[in-house]
Amino acid sequence: TATDGVNPDVSKNYTMVVAALGAPLPPASLLDTVASPVGGGVTTGDGSYDPGTDVTVDATPNPGFEFVNWTDNDVIVSNSASYTLTMDVNHSLVANFAPIVATWTINATANPGVGGTTGGTGTYDDASSVTVTATPNAGYGFVNWTEDGVPVSSSASYTFSVTADRTLVANFVLAPSYAVSTAAAPIAGGTTSGDGSYASGTNATVVATANAGYAFVNWTVGGTQVSTSVSYTFSVTANRSLVANF
Repeated sequence: TATDGVNPDVSKNYTMVVAALGAPLPPASLLDTVASPVGGGVTTGDGSYDPGTDVTVDATPNPGFEFVNWTDNDVIVSNSASYTLTMDVNHSLVANFAPIVATWTINATANPGVGGTTGGTGTYDDASSVTVTATPNAGYGFVNWTEDGVPVSSSASYTFSVTADRTLVANFVLAPSYAVSTAAAPIAGGTTSGDGSYASGTNATVVATANAGYAFVNWTVGGTQVSTSVSYTFSVTANRSLVANF
């Protein structure tokens, strides 16, 4: 029994050859196996063997662990829990185990289906951080994320730690439309474009083109300057009447 006072004790059975008094020992190759981590599992196959002998070592994981591979001097020699090798020199084999990590499935769907798209669906390790995203299609706005009909987030990008299977629904709503109109002042000063109906939250671009002998000054809404750029882009959140001043 080997102990270091910190890790669990390791108990092994070893086979040895005892020579008669004064007689030489026959050639032998020693084989030692150990589990890493110590509590990850048990190994068998240790002993003293004649050179050239085929020997099989076995690794059995403890509950909560799974076998990973066998290594010899940190070099992977087998991915099989039962490994057969031909003895030539002494070998010290390590059976590597890893904790079994639960995995969970995350599903994300859109409601209605034409309202937008979702991202983040997949399989994830327990306690990992997951982000699901909802992107509305043109003419729709994001409302919230629900699970079994219960709201869980009002953010289009929802991040959480996964501890169970989850089915999330991104809810969208048809966005209202707003009218954008443009006019030139004076009328002879130039022309404008960009008029139309726009879904709430979408971008509109209005353009002012000066006639010969005139120069563009600015865009105003209700007499208040909103841009000095000939091409003015903004997010539509209400009806707007813009005047291009020349």
